[in-house]
Amino acid sequence: MSKKRRKKSTKRASRNRLKVPVREWVGGRLISPFYIAEDVPYRPEIILWLELPENFVVFSRALDPAEPHYSLGKSLLEAMNAPMIGPARKPARIRVCDAQLAAELGDAAGSIEVVVGPTPELDKLLRFLAESMPGQKKPSYFEDGRVSPEAVGKLFRSAGMLYKIAPWKAVSDTEVFRLDIPDFEVKGACLSIIGSLGESLGFVIFPSLEGFERFVSIGEKGLPPEGPVDLGTSTLSLNFEKGADVPASMRREVAENGWPVADAKAYPWVQLRDRDGVPRPITERDVRIAAACALSLTSFFIKHGSLFEREVFPPVCESYFDENDLEVRFTMPYQAGDLFELNDPGKKS
Repeated sequence: MSKKRRKKSTKRASRNRLKVPVREWVGGRLISPFYIAEDVPYRPEIILWLELPENFVVFSRALDPAEPHYSLGKSLLEAMNAPMIGPARKPARIRVCDAQLAAELGDAAGSIEVVVGPTPELDKLLRFLAESMPGQKKPSYFEDGRVSPEAVGKLFRSAGMLYKIAPWKAVSDTEVFRLDIPDFEVKGACLSIIGSLGESLGFVIFPSLEGFERFVSIGEKGLPPEGPVDLGTSTLSLNFEKGADVPASMRREVAENGWPVADAKAYPWVQLRDRDGVPRPITERDVRIAAACALSLTSFFIKHGSLFEREVFPPVCESYFDENDLEVRFTMPYQAGDLFELNDPGKKS
């Protein structure tokens, strides 16, 4: 072969090598978009390895919180030795989202290049998994036996009284209450009444005033189109829903138990959401908190509803007790808590 032909052959081979895609594996630990509904519901951690550019899932494992620590390095070795798609192989490069995960690889990566950088591909995959999950069990007010009929019945009675008082006609969702329920270790929570525009009636409970402020700020900016969802806080809410929007299985429970519904548009529904918006299974405690707040808010607005007709009104801090002596204390405005020494755990208003 002439020298000239050898040069052309070398250039052609070089161009072909450049066209071969670099096999990159993107790995990480993610919180699943679903709950395992056992006695104590939990969201399992998932380890994923994704091969690019084909977007092959080469490894996936949901971790039981009771099992010993399972390292990312071990998952990489298993993925390389027995990938979910194709023969055993190694990537040319590995990408993880932070230095801690890179360190967790240990010696498993060997001579493979490890890059620390964003991993939006895993967030996208997680969203796809959430959207493609098979249907869950039929929705129920009893939540697989975690909530008693007694608690649900009380919720309906308390919510019905609140619906008739309609506090959302007097208060905007930015006029928030401080909420304390000592028996449930709720201290310094923030309650916002929603529905001043005539839609989404009910209330939302935030763990803190700071959580409420983060939630509002994120709502004003809007969630990014890509990447993980972050609402800034978890929330517990009582919403009044149209009967047509309530699952048939739950409507049947209402009819079978004879729970009172104030209006065809006033089916109470307690919902609990994690910071990333994933619904969390409801417990008896959640329903009892929602029912106690509904009953106490009704009493509060019967006594103090006229305050909200004024531009300025004196701070109010008042406790309400149900038939089981459960105390619910509201302070309005929220910041007035310091005036009533609410940080003193031994003091009752």
